Amino acid sequence: MPSEFSKSLRRLSEHCAIPGLIRYVVLFNALVFILHLLAPGFLSVLELNPAMVLHGQIWRLVTWIFIPETLSPFWIFFSLLFLLYLGDGLETAMGAARLTSFYLCGILLCTVVSFAFGLSGAGVSIGRANTFLNLSLLLAFATVYPDFKVLVFFILPVRIAWLALFSAVIMILSALVQPLIVAATLGAAFLNYLLFFHAELRSHLGTLQSGAAKFSGPPVRRNPGSQKNLPVETLHRCESCGRTEVTHPDVDFRVTADGREFCREHLPSKP
Repeated sequence: MPSEFSKSLRRLSEHCAIPGLIRYVVLFNALVFILHLLAPGFLSVLELNPAMVLHGQIWRLVTWIFIPETLSPFWIFFSLLFLLYLGDGLETAMGAARLTSFYLCGILLCTVVSFAFGLSGAGVSIGRANTFLNLSLLLAFATVYPDFKVLVFFILPVRIAWLALFSAVIMILSALVQPLIVAATLGAAFLNYLLFFHAELRSHLGTLQSGAAKFSGPPVRRNPGSQKNLPVETLHRCESCGRTEVTHPDVDFRVTADGREFCREHLPSKP
């Protein structure tokens, strides 16, 4: 039975559900990109900068999620289209309430961590923190639809599970050479993913382990000599050579008039 707290949390998430949330995010990403073309320095006003927030620029607590991951006029369309596809797929699988909770929790964790590290001297800004948030969406989509395939460079079909894993590794390696606040915020995005998808991830890992166990190690062979001394009941046995239907299944056996049994080869000739 679910606890009253979990029931209350579920009801709260249902009331706070925003259907099509990621679609709104994509729309504002497109708008910010257009504003960037008109005023190239505009993005710096939107970044999550803890120091600037404390100086009254509280809009930064929200606007950082609307900064596009790429500013290339060619790739921006495909980037936003992919983000839109992730959002629609996750909302179909999770529902608007759970997806809203997942996304808002990711925003909250990234913001709290960036403040904790940013104000402690680890750096004053994490730049495009929404890249980490979008990575959590990719990981979630790959967990829900692990066999879904995407065309990398519009040619090479790759399972999205491998694409998500590769993206996560690249993000981790790049964070290692950047200020500590970057790695901490990336960790917050990973934590958010684990909070919501630890059960599904554990299920997938269990499936992989059970599949690997079938092929781990050489096949077990039985020792033929271990059963030599075990008694075996037979129906036919040649009194001359000892053959049975077990040791020689192709041999025919005959019973003589006096009740003795022989194989056809050793069957006594009639006098």
